[in-house]
Amino acid sequence: MTVALSARDRFQQAYENRYTWDEQFPGYTARVSWRTGEQQVTAQVRIERDLSVVIEGLSPEQPQYKELLGLMRDVVTHRQRRDFTTAHGQNEFTSGEPLPDGSVPIRVTGDAMGSHYQVRGSVITQVSRVMGGSAFTIDTLSVEQTAQGYFPLHYRVQFTDAATGEPQQVVDIRERYALVDGYYLLQERRQTATKNGVTTETVIEFTDLQLLTA
Repeated sequence: MTVALSARDRFQQAYENRYTWDEQFPGYTARVSWRTGEQQVTAQVRIERDLSVVIEGLSPEQPQYKELLGLMRDVVTHRQRRDFTTAHGQNEFTSGEPLPDGSVPIRVTGDAMGSHYQVRGSVITQVSRVMGGSAFTIDTLSVEQTAQGYFPLHYRVQFTDAATGEPQQVVDIRERYALVDGYYLLQERRQTATKNGVTTETVIEFTDLQLLTA
């Protein structure tokens, strides 16, 4: 007999199926090449043992510095292991009617950003949140499933005005990962951003990926 999962159990199953680094993760370094159109910059990034981010070779005044710092902090956020109870223990979860593709909408109460999700099987396929005056929806279009969990390979982010719902920007992102001494590390990100009818393509490559030593 199949037992129907509660909204909390369904979301927890998918949450705990995400690929994260374990507590022994030592941090790593990488060389970065950032290309937007014909403009290219290079830098060195380092994620420390405590998961703090260091960027060398770019001035904080350069726009790529802020964007690269934000990207690496996002990497840390998604790869950092957090116990479900610690992250979501205070929240309440409610399921909606299953969608044609099998995804189940899940509404969260108690989340400061008003998060809504869609879960299909053991994968979180959509995240919707509000931050400041903007709302954004992330649709996961393909994933890599490993023995330690899954990570997205292709996803699309749609930004809208939180008050009016007016579209602001769409960003399509494709990523590749490398397995380095037992850990999956971001190797390449290709993103296409469309805003006000203008499309910008950016390619970010990470080479010489090396884990830190004690």
